[in-house]
Formats: sequence, structure tokens, C-alpha cells
Amino acid sequence: MSNLKLAGLAPVVSLLALVSVQANAAEPVKYWGVHAGANTLDEMNARIDFGSGTPFDGHADLKRGLHGGLMVGRQSEHARYELEVEQGLFKVERLSLGAVSEPKDARGRYQVLFANAYRTDRLSDSIDSFFGAGIGWGRIKLPRLGLGANCDCFGPASKSGFAWQVRAGLGYRVSEQASVSLQYTLLKLPTPEAGGPPEIRYERKRFGAVSLGYSRQF
Repeated sequence: MSNLKLAGLAPVVSLLALVSVQANAAEPVKYWGVHAGANTLDEMNARIDFGSGTPFDGHADLKRGLHGGLMVGRQSEHARYELEVEQGLFKVERLSLGAVSEPKDARGRYQVLFANAYRTDRLSDSIDSFFGAGIGWGRIKLPRLGLGANCDCFGPASKSGFAWQVRAGLGYRVSEQASVSLQYTLLKLPTPEAGGPPEIRYERKRFGAVSLGYSRQF
């Protein structure tokens, strides 16, 4: 793994170390939960090589799409550990390559399996805060996208690989066993690519997601 990748993972490793504190007072409980909202994916840039050795700059304008997840975990007084299946959608609204630009109507998607760890704190009798990170394996996929009648200039492109996320939020306990939450997640997924022709390399991109959640002990 390159020094650049290691540097990029440093914040995640630090957060996982921070939230590794075990509770020492309350008996741990199991829980399940769901969350749903929207991601902030609004654009993707790409380098497209048709074989001439001189790549062209491409750009895709995206419409923010759905984002959600399903998780199961274990919670103690100041820590939560969980497995989460997360997925999202986004819509491609316009493609540009050089001076050529066309509106589009296509959809991409991503799926990730995360192992998450959080530090939790009780702010009041009914409100909790949580802050943590997760690492996992994911896949992002874009459909075949073209400009004009004969140029499949943007795909299809996909990639599977390592992913990470950082998350913070507030929870409101509606009962002893159940709570609702509002959270923000910053994600880094694999970078989609296509071997060609043409050869396509999308930029590395982090993006956010805002979602409402519900969890219940069992």
C-alpha cells in the first residue's frame, strides 16, 4: 500500500482507536437499525483515453440520490460496534467531453459492507451523541454512457475494493429500547474505471450523506 493511501487512512485509524473504549458499568445490549436519506454526489470527473496516448477531460453532472443502510450490533455504555450493509443511488443528468455536452438520464449505484465502531455519550436523559468510523468492502457501478450516436465515451465503469466511512450524529430515545437519530456520513468508495476502449479513469472522490435512522434493542 502506498504512502499516499496510508496517509489517507490515518484519520480513520485514529478514529477507530478512539472509539475502542469498552463500557465498564452498563451491561452490553444487542440492537438492530435502519437509516435512509440522501447522498451529496453531484459530479464526477474522468480522464478518457481513446488510444492516442493523450487523454481527454470528461465530466458528469449528477443528481443527488438515495442513501441508506441496515445494521446489527452491540452497544455498551460508551461504545457501539456493528456490521452494516449500505447502498446508494445517483442519477447522471449531463455528460461533457471537451466542447461536447449532452443531457442524459441514467443511474449508477454503490453497495458496501462496513464494520463500524462508535464512541457514544449521553448528553441528557433522552439525547445521545455518537461519533465513529468504519472500514469495509464495496462496489460502485456506472452504466454505459455515450455522447452522440457512436461514442460510448463514459463506460460502463465499475470497481470493487476497500472503502471507509466516518460518521457523527445525535440520537433521541423514544423509549428504553428504541431511538431515532440524525446523522452525517463521509464516505470514500473504490474509484470506478473501465479498461476500454476507451480507457476511463474517474477521479478519487469522497462524498457525504445525511440520513434519519431508527434502532431498537433486542
